[in-house]
Amino acid sequence: MIFSIRNMMLAVTAGILNLSTAAQATTVEVQVTNLFAPGGLAMTPVWVGFHDGSFDSFDSGTAASASVQALAERGDASGVSADFNSISGGVQGVVAAPSGFPGAPVFEPGEVSSALFNITAATNGYLSFLSMLIPTNDAFIGNDDAMAYSLFDSQGNFQALDILVIGGNVWDAGTEANIGYDSPFLIGAGGMPRQDEGSVIGVHGGLATLPGGFPIFGGDTPAGYSIAQAAADFTAQGFEVARIRVSQVSSPAAFGLMVLGLFGVMALSRRKRLLA
Repeated sequence: MIFSIRNMMLAVTAGILNLSTAAQATTVEVQVTNLFAPGGLAMTPVWVGFHDGSFDSFDSGTAASASVQALAERGDASGVSADFNSISGGVQGVVAAPSGFPGAPVFEPGEVSSALFNITAATNGYLSFLSMLIPTNDAFIGNDDAMAYSLFDSQGNFQALDILVIGGNVWDAGTEANIGYDSPFLIGAGGMPRQDEGSVIGVHGGLATLPGGFPIFGGDTPAGYSIAQAAADFTAQGFEVARIRVSQVSSPAAFGLMVLGLFGVMALSRRKRLLA
């Protein structure tokens, strides 16, 4: 009898834990780190979306949508957010760095920040992300494969993600020439119009200098630091740009369900002993 009750308790516990991870909402923490060294590039607040695998924000080799263009050129995620809203059951938001300079909660080199999201395996099992590198004309990071990052296994159990974005993963939207003029967040790069590129999304080849000898690198930013020349060649082998970690946060509700389940089994076993 003791052995069977113990097995029953273990079965109930396992069932409740499975319920909390597969059928009910799972709270996850998305942590973003800018891995550039001091004097490197900054990142706009990172847009993240959890979906069923059907949201494809962009594809390499094709023209960028108006939404992706706005994000890659100005860090404006509103268009991407509107596109994402067309997906039923999707969960989205942004991870920002509150310590960024006033009016722009961007990720400066070395900064880390995180945000919490409630997702489910059935409808929010895949992660997409997008962020602009600044100050650039149209460089951004993100995943062009909608199903590249799965948060749950085939049984509905959560699996953590640790995404390392290297320089070779940086995308060029192909919408604006990489000459520095009209680059957001760069003092001295204004006064000249942007130049449309009319190309397609592809792997970024690194950054150039401004016409007339004004370099992007060595230019000052509103954050008060100067961008180092070494940051220009972020496409170099092994250059680390960002890290995105997604981990599960313990759910008090799930723990409460487990405790109630155990008390239920214990009450049942006590009742059986009294009736024996």
